[in-house]
Amino acid sequence: MALPAQVSTVIIGGGIIGCSIAYHLTKLGIRDVLLLERRQLCCGTTWHSVGSVAELRGTRRMTELTRYTAELYRNLEAETGQATGYKKSGSIMLALNRERLMEMERAAALARQFGHDAEMISLADIRDRCPQVVIDDALAGFYISSDGRTNPVDTTQALAKGARMGGAKIVENVEVTGLQVVNGEVRGVLTTEGPVQAESVVLAAGMWGREFGAAHGVSLPLQAAEHFYAVTEPIPGLQPSMPFIRVPDESTYYKEDAGKLLFGCLEKRAKPWALDGIPKDFCFDSLPEDFDHFEPILTAALKRFPLLETAGIQLFFNGPESFTPDGNALMGETPELRNLFVACGLNTVGVMTGGAMGLMMAEWIANRRRPEGFAEYDVARFSPFQSRRSYMRDRTVEALGVLYDVGWPNREHVSARGGRRLPLHHQHKGAHAIFGSRAGWEVPLVFAPDAERAVLQPSYGRQNWVEWAAAEATAADEEAVLFDLSADAKLRVMGAEAVAALHRLGGQNAPPQPGLTTAVWLTATGKIETAVRILTVGNDEAYVLSVPGTERLHRKWLAGAGIAPDAIQTVTSAHGLFLLLGPKVDECLAGVGAGQGAAELRMAEIGYAPAVIAPTSVGGARGVLVLLDSEFAAHAAETLRAAGLVRQGGLYALESLRISVGEPAWPNELGDTVMPQEAGLAQGKMPRTTALVGIALATDTGALYGAEGILCDGRPVGLTSSGAWCHRRGVPVALGFVSNSDGVDAAWLSSGSFSIDMPGGPVKAHLRLIGG
Repeated sequence: MALPAQVSTVIIGGGIIGCSIAYHLTKLGIRDVLLLERRQLCCGTTWHSVGSVAELRGTRRMTELTRYTAELYRNLEAETGQATGYKKSGSIMLALNRERLMEMERAAALARQFGHDAEMISLADIRDRCPQVVIDDALAGFYISSDGRTNPVDTTQALAKGARMGGAKIVENVEVTGLQVVNGEVRGVLTTEGPVQAESVVLAAGMWGREFGAAHGVSLPLQAAEHFYAVTEPIPGLQPSMPFIRVPDESTYYKEDAGKLLFGCLEKRAKPWALDGIPKDFCFDSLPEDFDHFEPILTAALKRFPLLETAGIQLFFNGPESFTPDGNALMGETPELRNLFVACGLNTVGVMTGGAMGLMMAEWIANRRRPEGFAEYDVARFSPFQSRRSYMRDRTVEALGVLYDVGWPNREHVSARGGRRLPLHHQHKGAHAIFGSRAGWEVPLVFAPDAERAVLQPSYGRQNWVEWAAAEATAADEEAVLFDLSADAKLRVMGAEAVAALHRLGGQNAPPQPGLTTAVWLTATGKIETAVRILTVGNDEAYVLSVPGTERLHRKWLAGAGIAPDAIQTVTSAHGLFLLLGPKVDECLAGVGAGQGAAELRMAEIGYAPAVIAPTSVGGARGVLVLLDSEFAAHAAETLRAAGLVRQGGLYALESLRISVGEPAWPNELGDTVMPQEAGLAQGKMPRTTALVGIALATDTGALYGAEGILCDGRPVGLTSSGAWCHRRGVPVALGFVSNSDGVDAAWLSSGSFSIDMPGGPVKAHLRLIGG
């Protein structure tokens, strides 16, 4: 087939994601679509997917989208005539220990909030639904009746057929060899059959994506890893209605497959594959067997399903899947090249989320803006170094196992750590800091009393660091504390015109004044894009300060809002950033000759270090923000401590401070699914039907971490967004959103009995309206 000379959109890659994007673009009226596949549809990783379709996800938005995926797969045959093999079978997850049981109880509470059909079930219920599975060592099960499974090849072919019916062209055996790029903008593709001009190009090439992107200066952190499963010979009597069984504590899963039993694993230590690049001729291929690696899984499977002892094994399969550093897909327009979109790195859930991802990408391309609730997938969230081979090799070892690990609150990755260190890293380490990773930076979370206890102990109850963070927060109320925020993203905006435009984006139309302000940037629909701090040094110089790793997200957004790219510099590594909180901060600054009590921004010296000092407050504690060159940061911190700065503090204490007084933050409370009025940041003409509230448990019971259900008179009305233990009140506290069709106001909050849906049962809580 001769290729067209010009189209609206070229899609590179014919797996389920590429075909889904093509299908959904035509549904949006963009019919001039060309999908190019280097070999055959599904030939990369789609064809060997297990095909499970689980609907419950971690957010309401993604749960709605996975429900859409299941509905789409059910209806494609009626639309296209191509069967997908979709079957609703339900799923059961087994809990083999108390920790997993608590995780499942939290998931059940989340499902209740989303109106999802999911429940905890007894061992007797498990036996009724799947009599072949041994559950003598199980405590309970988590059952989702709506979960299903689909045939990945047939489903992809149905999407492709639907795309063709909508006007898209799908061409196999044509390789895209490069991009046509003019002034940082993609104008088309180069192929083995000639060039094709296009307004948009979508890279949906799966595990080939990193190499293709790197060849054009685009950073895509993904890496292939080996994924193992086995399929038995036909087993007489195996129930066709068997639910999909997950046993995450054994890293295993099981499903009935045309009278056979398929069982596989997401093992704790994965095997990265093809570190030097994916072979170009890889097509419907498998990888060499590694029985030694798979043997522990087989041993667990024999105990879990004794019928395997007499069943023959038809296939030991090993095939690649691609993974990202945080387990979320890489989606959206790249920050390096305009008009180049990516959709890859699905972390084994490409088929499970294929409908949703295709729909969202089609909307992203058509509207030229990120769909709501999709920030966690934006490719711009990563730093370029995270796509390096050595980093991805180390992180991918952990990537599979994370999917089946207990989802502990505040869980930190243990792999690919230590590459980025703050100027005060050794000082923090000497003070017994427990570090977390933020955008690859080692940041202090909390400081332990001694080196022996400087380890996080995971729990769904109160974790071991809470009393240490409470002491740091108390010191911010009573003494003086240094919080090292040097890992925060820092963008320097230069030029009077650019600085004025920056302030207008935050709703400030007056001429810029030196000082520190908070700016809320809005999307085209009036919702919250992000919240940042603006440190204005003069009318022609300002700094955008935000959470670590947001540099590329914010640069892209500012450029789209009209600020010239050459007026913006990324200066994160060039500057240290300290937050000094507490009533003795002025005394400390005066002791080093940096002034005290000033209500405005000032230039001063801390020891030998020139610094910009701006008054601020966090969580009701007053203090200052200090910006200085990185090479002076360690010296400045030593100088302040010598002058009486009594201790260091970590991120956990800061979270406790802000939550205790009801300060919303991005991305926990402030995001592109939230209106400013709902977050209490603006007054609206109409009553709020959804609103942000502060929450305090009536008793010092358990712990709040976020994603707990909020109940009113026993009915689900909302979710917590973040949680902590409040040193001022002596109870767990949280922020969260509640909804009521008749309006959320103080009268409604005082009229009902509110509680938090926690493992073990609801716990009474007091709610108050935030802002507005």
